[in-house]
Amino acid sequence: MNQPAPLQTDLRLNVTIFTGATVFQTKKVRLEWTRQDRIRIIDLESPQEQVLADFAPQEVAKASYVGGTYGSQQSTLNLKTVSGQKFRIMIGDAVISPQPWESVEQYNARIAAEGMPTPRWWTDRLATFGVNAKHLGAGKVWLWALGGVVALIVVIAVVTLIADPPF
Repeated sequence: MNQPAPLQTDLRLNVTIFTGATVFQTKKVRLEWTRQDRIRIIDLESPQEQVLADFAPQEVAKASYVGGTYGSQQSTLNLKTVSGQKFRIMIGDAVISPQPWESVEQYNARIAAEGMPTPRWWTDRLATFGVNAKHLGAGKVWLWALGGVVALIVVIAVVTLIADPPF
């Protein structure tokens, strides 16, 4: 399998990661894809920016993106490594992190030239490394929800007809 060319500079995004089951259990982290093709998650809330995870893309067993609805910032990138680590990252609220060497002017020029990578960039790039990566946009989520509602209505109708037949 052909792997993509390495990045010219590290991609560094300031994001929020879930540390528990609810949206209230979160932590500010930096998600990085380095020029050496390493994915790093760094805790921005610790005094010395502690590295929470550092792994190669080939070490990701499964990746998925689930888009938020109506422009929700709770779009998540879910990563599961072969070692069993799981990360649920709110990618919808991502902000590009400045490089250590950049001035404000350089940062603004870089952002204007490069822009923000789309969530699909993450799943597409991981897929080029052979990762089982899926991308579920908001449209698919809504379609599944609509299908679930229709199925529920059909089940209720069938149960009602069985419980109280019209004849």
